[in-house]
Amino acid sequence: MSPKPIVALTLGDPGGVGPEVLAQSLQSLEKYQGVFLLLIGASAVFEFLEEELQLKLPLNPIPTLHRDFLRDDSVNFLDITEEAGWLLKNRKKVLGAPASGAPDALFEIGKVSVTNAALALAALKSGAYQGTTGLVDALVTAPVNKVAIRLLEPQFHGHTETLAKVAHTKEFAMMFLEEGAAGRSALRVTLVTIHVPLQKVHRLVTEARVLEKIRLTHDFLKNRLGIEKPRIGVAALNPHGRETGEEEEKVIGPAIQRARQEKISATGPVSGDLIFHEACRGVYDAVVAMYHDQALAPFKLLAFETGVNLTLGLPYVRTSPDHGTAYDIAYRGKASSKSMESAIETAVRLVLKR
Repeated sequence: MSPKPIVALTLGDPGGVGPEVLAQSLQSLEKYQGVFLLLIGASAVFEFLEEELQLKLPLNPIPTLHRDFLRDDSVNFLDITEEAGWLLKNRKKVLGAPASGAPDALFEIGKVSVTNAALALAALKSGAYQGTTGLVDALVTAPVNKVAIRLLEPQFHGHTETLAKVAHTKEFAMMFLEEGAAGRSALRVTLVTIHVPLQKVHRLVTEARVLEKIRLTHDFLKNRLGIEKPRIGVAALNPHGRETGEEEEKVIGPAIQRARQEKISATGPVSGDLIFHEACRGVYDAVVAMYHDQALAPFKLLAFETGVNLTLGLPYVRTSPDHGTAYDIAYRGKASSKSMESAIETAVRLVLKR
């Protein structure tokens, strides 16, 4: 019998809504049955949530991650405040910046802060290590602020790239998914390019990159979701497909042909103004989109509060809510936890399917 899976949850930027939506999502543990939950964060943040918003969590503090310490009737809690202090102390050595001491678990609400960054980065590094080494089966990450993290790590590009680097994964992809709503099918979208200026997209849409994302999408649909013969729609880059550019004929089309030679059911290039309509009608099990807003504009229109971000290609499941730090509403009781709940539920569902 396989051991009970462990789903880890990282703090995110404590100045934003991450801790708040995590605490809201964990008020009832019944929907997460079948796994151990491990929250990686700073105790002072959750003490503050309890005092200010009456969001009390059934925490089980553990000194280190070992199955003997875990309980399934509580949220197991690993405090990374000390590790955050090390990151702050090392800041002068790395960046020539003024050295700070341990954060004393203090954080600043609603703003970019190096202390917030240290707590967020320490939690992320802990989760990434545990996922890569097989100590946890899934990782759910609360939002971080890239500007803040770059105060400590100037080359930081985001969760997806960082987790792939730690796992030594060269082939990875960002997918957004929402498992359907009344009147439409599930919506799953993989991005060929991620956070790049629009003017650079056409140079990054290569045959090899498009084929890689088609393969990763196919593998996820088949091996994680259990779809026997996944159907993948591949979006065109230019308006109306071939009418206004050459990428469809020289890049995207050949990638689709190579995928078909590998027995992958890939269709396209399909015009961007049509493909999501077809996906919502169940024509495809997933869409491969060429750039960020081509995917996220229709996705957020349909699944703004319930969408989930998923990283393909990692040795473990990784999900996150489909929103950012939202500094402007942090700790005001206004943040919706729906996307975070969906992220945790998706992670639990996927690890129990293995």
